[in-house]
Amino acid sequence: MSEKSATRRHILEAVVTCIEKYGVDKVTTRKIADEAGTNIASINYYFRSKDELIAETLSMTITHMMEDVFMAIDDTSQGFEQVLSNVVFYLIDGSRQFPGISRAHLYIAVVEQDRQSTSAQSMVKVFERLVQRASREYPDRDPKQLRLALAQIFSSIMLSLLSPGFLPVPREYQVTSSKKARLLADCYASQFTAMLRSGGCA
Repeated sequence: MSEKSATRRHILEAVVTCIEKYGVDKVTTRKIADEAGTNIASINYYFRSKDELIAETLSMTITHMMEDVFMAIDDTSQGFEQVLSNVVFYLIDGSRQFPGISRAHLYIAVVEQDRQSTSAQSMVKVFERLVQRASREYPDRDPKQLRLALAQIFSSIMLSLLSPGFLPVPREYQVTSSKKARLLADCYASQFTAMLRSGGCA
């Protein structure tokens, strides 16, 4: 990695830290410069504006997420219920560790309804990849029912990530650790399987 690329990467990582500390709406170029241990002029040299810098940071983080999630979805050594649990765990535990970044992505896609944003497009791609895997795993099931069941699961997850605690849940399912995130992910995966067994809304 060249010195220029390393510096850009360091600044982007500082933006991640600032979003987590202050929230995406309260991030300033000064705060980013302080976090990166550089000056505003240096940041302006690499990025034309704060908006461009934040957009590139969000693009970097969502691309990393997609790579990890696609790898989990395409893992043929695992059955679908375990694959679904692994994907949900990754999303939930990632949001626990990086709530500011997660909410920034969800806010753009869900609240602002910017369907053309990188965040929204990436979420849809992950969902469609999971639907494709489910269709291969359950060839005798109605594809529409599989899609609906997964949409219900992911709608629930997105609400809980966007607004944690909005709907009170039992303490054992509150995501306060990776262990709790795994418990909740297993619960979601079991719910999906139960929906299939019951025939969903057919």
